[in-house]
Amino acid sequence: MIASGMVFPGSNCWVNTLLRVRISSLINSLLFIAEQRYVKTNIPIKVVLPFLLFSALVPSKQLGFRILHPNFEIMRIFLIFICFFTGISLFAADTRKLDSLLIHRHFFELQRELKSNTYSNLPTHRKLYYQAFLHNFFHDLTTSNQEIALLLDNYKKEFSHNELSNLLMKKIDNHVKLYQYREAHLTTQFLLRKYRHVLSAEERDDARNSDIIWKGLENVPPQTTSVTSETNISYRRDLAGLINIPVSFADSTFDFVFDTGANLSVITESYARKSNLRMMNVRFKVRAITGLEVYANLGIANEFKMGNIIVRNAVFMVFPDTALSFARGLYTIKGIIGFPIIEQLQEIRINKKTLTVPQFPTDRKLRNFGVDELLPVISIAYNADTLAFTFDTGAQFTFLNEPFYQDYKKLIDSAGKPFDMQIGGAGGITKTKAFRLSQIAITVAGQPALLKDVAVKTSSSTPKDKLYYGNFGQDIMNQFKEMVINFKYMYVDFIPTSP
Repeated sequence: MIASGMVFPGSNCWVNTLLRVRISSLINSLLFIAEQRYVKTNIPIKVVLPFLLFSALVPSKQLGFRILHPNFEIMRIFLIFICFFTGISLFAADTRKLDSLLIHRHFFELQRELKSNTYSNLPTHRKLYYQAFLHNFFHDLTTSNQEIALLLDNYKKEFSHNELSNLLMKKIDNHVKLYQYREAHLTTQFLLRKYRHVLSAEERDDARNSDIIWKGLENVPPQTTSVTSETNISYRRDLAGLINIPVSFADSTFDFVFDTGANLSVITESYARKSNLRMMNVRFKVRAITGLEVYANLGIANEFKMGNIIVRNAVFMVFPDTALSFARGLYTIKGIIGFPIIEQLQEIRINKKTLTVPQFPTDRKLRNFGVDELLPVISIAYNADTLAFTFDTGAQFTFLNEPFYQDYKKLIDSAGKPFDMQIGGAGGITKTKAFRLSQIAITVAGQPALLKDVAVKTSSSTPKDKLYYGNFGQDIMNQFKEMVINFKYMYVDFIPTSP
């Protein structure tokens, strides 16, 4: 795809940090021991826990025990320490699984695990920590920020500097998605001032570069979108197969790419002038799909329309015309309507010819969709496994990433046909070994789908490729009559084609 192939500032600077386990108290360790060792006896935990505490704290001679061996006291103390440190070890292993799921962005599985009885006795601050990330992923941004504020105010000493920096980076992400640019700027400044030492050089550079944007936008009002009635927009596909919709600025209308995979909305310098965008004179580095770094600017659309939908205070990155020109000008992009505008529509329905935005979104009791920073993610079922894919309306074809190859290596090595795959990255075009599978049956939103002639990469070209099993493309979407993307209730649904 074109738009999502761009790497925008700050797109990879908010995680990639190992989380460390901390044990908060003896109570939690003993509680875990009690639960693990006495659950099969049906003795209530409330009965077992006081006994463990009492035996750990009171010498045996005060209980009237007759000491039969001079080393009994030493043995008793030794056993107490064994129980104590065993409890710590078990509790640490308990949280290590959750931490691993968080590090590897397995948010759907993390949500299921956190709700299970296994983790019902986690300390409050640990639950809040995971929930802050989950609420961010499932787009409950205000709740995520409330949890982060509670952790920073009341439980700061319970966390390592790495964990605190992770919380601050997630707080920045929440503010950006809520169009609270000044808060994003202030939080970034605090992060760089207080926790600079735990950030990698790349993370520091990304944070500083992104902060140029947030500071430049700090006085810009939040974006708003008005959907007063159901809107049907006819679209066309361009030479690259991307959806193009008419976008109206005052008395001029242009066809822009409509792409959920674009982190931010984009416009060329020439069309920014034609659209009368308010230029902010804020320049920052951006890496385009060509692998070249260019300087982009910021422009504000005071108002534009998509059908009868009115969008105000929309932020566009303004690119040099050459950055969105391909094949020596044979294919060019005027602009891209990206994630920050699309998510505010709350629900979109895409069929073969029309893009529909209902006035009110519908809750279909399906929860298979999330957003990692500014990257849409969908849950896919393969055999008995649940796999997370990036989700991109701008990608023509679905492809499978290195984690899929590693998990199903035996199948792919035997059934796949090897070939050299070209991958575009920061250094330009590179070749990597890949396999092509004739077909794979998957399930998405409860509906069967078939991936035909699908490529499986054996190495990763971007950090996200190492985390997600594949990228969900138009070849799957086209197997259905209609696709529904809902940002309020966080699901993607598919309407089957009538037989």
